[in-house]
Formats: sequence, structure tokens, C-alpha cells
Amino acid sequence: MDPVTHGVIGLAISAFSGDPVSLSNPVSIGCAIGAMAPDVDVIVRIFKDDFHYLRHHRGFSHSLPSLLALAGIITLGVGKFFGDVNYLNLFIWTFIGAFSHTFFDMLNSYGAKLLAPFTSKKFKANLLMLYDPVISILCLTLIFKRHISNVFLTTNFLIFITYLAARYGMRRRAERIVEKNYCSGYKLNKVNILPSLMAFHKWDFVVDTNSHSLVGQVNIINGKVSVRRKFKKPKSEIIELFNNTNVGKYFSDFSPIFHISQIEDQNNLILKSIDLRYYLKNNFMHHATVVYDKELNLVESFFQPYDVNKYIPIAEEI
Repeated sequence: MDPVTHGVIGLAISAFSGDPVSLSNPVSIGCAIGAMAPDVDVIVRIFKDDFHYLRHHRGFSHSLPSLLALAGIITLGVGKFFGDVNYLNLFIWTFIGAFSHTFFDMLNSYGAKLLAPFTSKKFKANLLMLYDPVISILCLTLIFKRHISNVFLTTNFLIFITYLAARYGMRRRAERIVEKNYCSGYKLNKVNILPSLMAFHKWDFVVDTNSHSLVGQVNIINGKVSVRRKFKKPKSEIIELFNNTNVGKYFSDFSPIFHISQIEDQNNLILKSIDLRYYLKNNFMHHATVVYDKELNLVESFFQPYDVNKYIPIAEEI
């Protein structure tokens, strides 16, 4: 989710404190700023490049230790600005706002490292799109309703829980449709179901079989399955060559679902990797390229974030 949406969620959450949602209310301000704060890791993008940014994005800044630290810093700043405040109460709600950021990031397909630095695992539920209209509507009702009763708060919370359950049910339906569609033609190893980037009623999928990786989209309303790309799986030695490079090690950690293709010319062996999770404007979002010479000496390697025509050289020591 984008920082503005996170801030709106933070404002909405502050309604549960019992105080009115207002820009003159320190709890509302603390909760909103806290909900946007974990994306402070964007500063890496300013001083470095997209490779270093994506390498750290939703990492330590989204972890519990960082959320506590950010909540403390924001509490002190907001408290100084407003003067007479209950610092403990302000800290609790600011932390809740900050935690909401990581929580909602974990509900989409990118995930977040809640327990960094203790583990590098990203937690992700694959339930929500990067922007979710239902969540936004629920938040706006909490922000703009003048008189909020406990019944209203409870109702909104139950709607939210029900919506998450419904999204889980939608994902399971998409998985069953895809499995039924391909169970006869392929030996399925794994079916990955991801929320679509744009369409509410559609889900993306990556089917891993013994011979191919199939990438497509399923409409859970009419059951229609469309295949965007079909990739023949590479030989194990090609995967090993790619993974032995720094960009390969990073890419396999960055994306749990990727494909490697090979191109041979007169002088070089070129390995191109594609992150199969995000498909936008008829192409995949993230790529990487590794070039070997005839003797399989590494010549160069690139990370290509957001655009296949964008090249960020990756050194062997990073």
C-alpha cells in the first residue's frame, strides 16, 4: 500500500481510542504518522538506487524493534508539539498505527519482515491488492462520522474481519479453479495464487509443473482462466549458474517465484531471470540478467527493477 493509504488507515484506527478523529488530536496525528513511518526506508532510494532500496524495503524498518523505536520518536515529537499530553497513551496508539502498516503490508503478496533482524523471513498472506477499495471505504466511514458509538466501532471491526475471511475464500476458489483446469494436462508441483494488482474479482496465478511454469489470471466470477506466459523450466545447471552470482542470490531471496531463461550467442551465455509475481502493462515488473563467457567466467550482471530496459550493474562484492 502507498503511504497515503497507510496514513488514512492510521487515522481510522485512532477512532478506536475513544477520541474524535481530528488533526488537532495528538492521538490521531501520532497514529497517522506512525502508520506511514515504516516506509522511511525509502530514503535508501534517494541516496542509493532501486537495487539497494528493494533489498531493504519492508525489512528492518517494518520489524517490531523498529516499530517500537519509531513510535517512541514520533510520540516525543508530537508530544512536544501539542504540549500537555498523556505520553503513554500517545505511545500506545502511535505504536498501534505503526504496527498497522506492517500488518497490512503482510496481507498482500509482497509481505514484510515483522521479526527482523531475528529472521529474514517475509510474512505474507496474499489476500489484499496493493490498493483495496473496501479497506479505504471502511476507514473513511470511521474518519468522517461525527459521533462514533461502540456499536459502530464493533460493526466496522466485524466487517473488516468478515472481509478478510471473504478474501481468503476468494483465493481458495481461485486455487480450486486453477487446479481443476490444469490437473489433467500437467503434473502440478505447486499452485501459487496472488491477488491481482488491479482487478478486485481476479486473481493471478503461477503454476509450477515438472516441465513448465504457467503464469496467468483467473476470474472467480465466471471461472475463466487465461494464460499470459508459458515458460519451459531450465536445466538445473542453468539455475546453479544463475544462483552462484550475487544478483542471483539476491533475486532468489527477493522473489520466491521466478523463471530463468538462457540465450546463447557466439561469445556469451546470457541468463535472464523474471519475477513472475507482478505482471503489469503486458510485461513483468522485475528482471535480472547474468552474462557468462564461453568458459563460463562471469562477465557482468544486472538487476532490472520496474523496467526491463533499466540496468543496475551488480558487483560481485556487495
